[in-house]
Order: sequence, then C-alpha cells, then structure tokens
Amino acid sequence: MAGQRARTPYQDAGPRTEDPAVPAQRSRAAGGDPDPSRETRTQRAGASRRRHQARRRGGAVAALAAVGLPLLGGIGDELGGPGVGILFAVGAVLGTGVAAVLCSRSGRWWVLTATPVVVLLTASGVEYAADPAKYQGKGLGTGAVRWVVGAFPVMATALAVALLVIVVRTVLDRRRPPRAGAPSGRGRRG
Repeated sequence: MAGQRARTPYQDAGPRTEDPAVPAQRSRAAGGDPDPSRETRTQRAGASRRRHQARRRGGAVAALAAVGLPLLGGIGDELGGPGVGILFAVGAVLGTGVAAVLCSRSGRWWVLTATPVVVLLTASGVEYAADPAKYQGKGLGTGAVRWVVGAFPVMATALAVALLVIVVRTVLDRRRPPRAGAPSGRGRRG
C-alpha cells in the first residue's frame, strides 16, 4: 500500500441526504433585503471608508502645507533679496499650523517632530540652491552654522504654534460629546 492514499469512511458514504436544502436568498433588486440591519451595517461600512479616505487626503494636504508653504516663502525671500527672511518665517509658521489643524490624531506626533527638520532643510536648501558657488569648501561649514542660527527662531515659533494648535484640538475633542454609535474606547469585556 505504499504510495496509495487511504480512503476514509466519510468518503465512501457519499453525499448526505438528511440535511435540508438551503433556501435561495433574495437579492435587493428582487424584493429587498430580508435583514434590514444588514443595510445599516453596509451604510456604516461605507461611511467608515469615506472617513478613512478623507483622513488620508487630509494627511496629504497637511504634509503639502507643512513643506510647501515654507518652500514658497523661502523662494519668495530669495527672489526679493539675499537670504531667507520674513516670508519664509510666515510660511513656515503658517504651514506648520495648517498641518497641525489638518492632521489626524496619530499624525500629531509627526507634525511636532518634523517641524524643526522641515524648517532647517527648507531654509538651507533654498539658500544653497540660490547661490551654490558661495557654499563650496569652508564656505559650506560657515553657511551651515548660519543656517542653523538663522532658522532656530523660526523653528521654535513654528513648534510653539503646532503645540498650541494640538493642545486646543485635544481640549476641544475631550469637551465634545461622543457621537451616537461611536465606540467608547472600552473593549467588549468592559
């Protein structure tokens, strides 16, 4: 019997005839849904998907605001004269504030940690792109120190604005009454 497959008693018995046939289910078009709770579950699932897509779009817009506004301000400052200045500062603070308003609850951490990096990289990138010949050799080290020192007040202000917006959002979220049907944060076991 080596290499042969053994048959079980269940395979020899054939199909079971004592089980009743399962009735056919009606489609929505042919008479409606016999279970009305299924329709509400489907609607809730669709609403959940739409909220998730809106959050994803909000995250992309937040990232675009956090990077795009400082970049536009820095380019505007470079076109107006040497070095980044007030347009860059306003763009960085405004972009960080908009990102903090639009981000999700879990995205708040990313806004706070990315703000100094985005501000410094944008300021140094715009400065370097405006005059790359100036930052060759020892000029690069001197320029890097100047970029950090010049961008620090903007970083601190943008971070303070992000913290303020996040604290206000957190306080408002806690004061808002819970939605009907929203999970209470407790598990099934209580």
